[in-house]
Amino acid sequence: MNITTSLRTCAVLVLITLPFIQCGGDQKAAEAPPTMPSAEPPTDQTPEPDAGTAQTPPSRVGVATSGADSNVAPASNTDVKPEALTDAQIAAITEAANTAEIDQAKVAQLKSKDASVKSFAAMMIVHHGEAKQKQAKLKLKPEESGVSTALGADAAATLDALKTNSGKDFDQTYIRAQIAEHQKVLDTINDKLLPNVKDAQLKAYLEEIKPKVEEHLKQAKRLQESLDSKSSSTTAEAKHAG
Repeated sequence: MNITTSLRTCAVLVLITLPFIQCGGDQKAAEAPPTMPSAEPPTDQTPEPDAGTAQTPPSRVGVATSGADSNVAPASNTDVKPEALTDAQIAAITEAANTAEIDQAKVAQLKSKDASVKSFAAMMIVHHGEAKQKQAKLKLKPEESGVSTALGADAAATLDALKTNSGKDFDQTYIRAQIAEHQKVLDTINDKLLPNVKDAQLKAYLEEIKPKVEEHLKQAKRLQESLDSKSSSTTAEAKHAG
């Protein structure tokens, strides 16, 4: 084979293989996956919480809660403090109570028709008179307060009612007043006087008269039962006679 023939043969081979090489390169380029730009998640989206992670409920500031999950304790009315009273004001209260009992008992002795009521009234004059004398030895100058003023006003109203009552129900009116007044004085001693007293002698005085007030209250209640029984018997006899 001469040189001219060899050159022609090589040129033909080059022309034949060149398209295949180009097609192979294009195919590989076509088969290569396109490169996608990285997509970042939107900033306004919140990732979903893990199912096993406990969630903290949002705080509810200023919202009243009720039920078992409420940590707000109910207000209590058990911390109410007694009205503040000085020793001088306490002395005015006991002085007003003793004076009222004596004044009312004197009216009862004059107007009562029942021997038991008269005896009770006489005891009131003696016991409360003795209490006034013991308090005077303490040498305390009484000072008015809202408690003593109210107590004195109630006692004055009761005294006026007794003075104007001259009927057969006087005894009942007097004894009912004694029950109400002694109960009020006893409650005042327990709730206002003993919690506030400072002077040791005045405290001892209050502790001495308290049992007597309790005993007077019991006797007045027994006397009221006796008067009610007498009244019922009298009414029954009157109906039977009629």
